Order: sequence, then C-alpha cells, then structure tokens
Amino acid sequence: MTISRAHDVLLLGAAGSSGRLLAREMVGRGLTIQLAGRRLEPLTQLTEELAGFETAVDTVVVDVTDSAELRAAAAEARLVVTAVGPFVRYGAAVLDACLAVGACYVDIANEFTAVRDVLGRSAQAEACAITAVTAAGFGSGGIESLVLGLVEELKEAAVSVQVATVPANSHASPGVRETIAAMMPIGALTYVDGELVRAPFGTGATMLSFAGTRRTMLPVPTGDLEVARLISGAANVTAYSADPTQRVDDDGFSYAYAEVITASGRRLVAEARVDDGVGAGAAFAAEVARRVLVGVPVGAWTPGQLFGKDLFPTVTDATVTPLSEEPV
Repeated sequence: MTISRAHDVLLLGAAGSSGRLLAREMVGRGLTIQLAGRRLEPLTQLTEELAGFETAVDTVVVDVTDSAELRAAAAEARLVVTAVGPFVRYGAAVLDACLAVGACYVDIANEFTAVRDVLGRSAQAEACAITAVTAAGFGSGGIESLVLGLVEELKEAAVSVQVATVPANSHASPGVRETIAAMMPIGALTYVDGELVRAPFGTGATMLSFAGTRRTMLPVPTGDLEVARLISGAANVTAYSADPTQRVDDDGFSYAYAEVITASGRRLVAEARVDDGVGAGAAFAAEVARRVLVGVPVGAWTPGQLFGKDLFPTVTDATVTPLSEEPV
C-alpha cells in the first residue's frame, strides 16, 4: 500500500474492551492511529493512556450507521480496523466505506454470516485494489493455525473437521454475549457433504475436555465454521462453542481445539492455549493489520490464507499441544 493518508489505521470501536487492547498493540508496533467511537470522552481518555508511546494518536467521533461520516473518517486512513460488533449488523457498512474510499479492511468478526459475506466480496476488493481480512481474532486465528498444522502433518485430504473454542469465564463480556445472542436465531449450522445443514440451536451437542474439565459444546454458526472449511477443504465441518448457559470453574486460560480426519481413517487432534484470549486476539489482529500495511495481495482473505499457520502461535505465545493420533 502506497497511498499517503493522515493515519495508518482508523480503529473503530476503540473504547470497547477489545478496541482498547487493539489500540495498545498497534501503537506498540509503531502504527499511527485514529481512535474512533460514538463518544469523545472515552476516546480522549484512551489517548492519554497511550501518551507514553512515540506514535501519533488522534480521535474522531464516528457513528458506523452514518455512511457519510464513516466514509469521511475511512478516507483519512490507509487501513480500517473494526472491533464494532455484532459484525453481522455493522460489518458490511464498514467494508462498504473501505471499498468506496480505497482503504484496506480488517475485522475481528466471528459470526458465520459476517465472515462469509466479507470473503464473498473478494472480487469487489480486487476491483477497488484493497485487501480485506476477516476473522482476525483469537478463536478463528487459533483454529486456522491448528487446522493448517494438522492438515500439513497428515499429508492427505481431510474429509471431516471439528473445531471448538472455549474462552475463559472472565472474557464473557457484554459484547461477546451480544454477539452470541445475534447468532442464536440462525441455529446450529454444519457442513455435511459440502452442504450447509441448519438445525435448531442446541442440536448436536457433544462433550469435550479442556484442562480436565468436561464441557458441553454446541454447534454454533461462528466464523470458525467457514474458516475451518476453507482452510481444510473438508466436506464435513462442525464448529463448537461452549454452552453459554453452562457455567463451570475454569483454569483462567482460553482454548482453541481442532480435530481432522482423513479418508484413510487417520485422526489428528490438537489444542492451543493462551493466557488471555482477548489479549491474544488483540495482538494477533494488530500484527495482521501491520502486515496488511506492509503489503499483501488484494482481495478478501482470512489471516491463515495470507500468513499461514505460524503467525498465530508466534504472536500470541500460544501453547500448542497434540492430543491424539488414532484410527477412527
């Protein structure tokens, strides 16, 4: 990217829990940013908190539902990073603004419809000479890394993939709960023989263990489902998340899990563990943003498609553990 603009990054949703961490991670990487949100006061406070970094930080009040306001702010940046969810409600408007003004786009979405919609607009992104990256958060980032690693190790085509994420209890923020609520009406989505199959929410529950704790896991319409399908090529894919109504004592860590099965019956399973899922997601998204600014192919992508399996564990210090290899 060689466009000269006032800021490297316009950060939407900067005053939220993820946005504040993203801001710190990006200024720590030397990126100039404009903090954007609906109210000036928390943005000004965050600017003061970032004063110790030798990087230019500015603020702007932006309502993402106001297209003119959004485009004006996006036109001042080389890249727009959005932490405003639910992305199924607000993501398309942000991408529209980026396409209109020629700014690149990165989101931390993990809703199936939102992720799929961004990836479905690759031709538009190419025509506007921008790069759009979706699902640059902890869950999808960890899952992509795990699935890519397992497929690489198996050295044969995957026919079935199951993935799951478990955030620490402390990360069940209002924003996360709002996103879950937005996904529930969609129901349980899975890929069966290459076709999307819909069922009532709660259908297909299973049990998985994390750090010795058994958890009820539900098939959910997250972006992880689409990410796992794309990165593996498997025709049968299920993405699970912890039952939001079940509260269990956890160990304070956040987990991503992946299982890959091949036609010959080989099965590999691995999990990634991080100390802080929200913080790891912010570090990962900030590094994705930095690399997009350095220069990557135009079009719409997931982080794994652009940067491979090693970026996530390198940036987040995730502990990756192989769990089993056995015939099925």
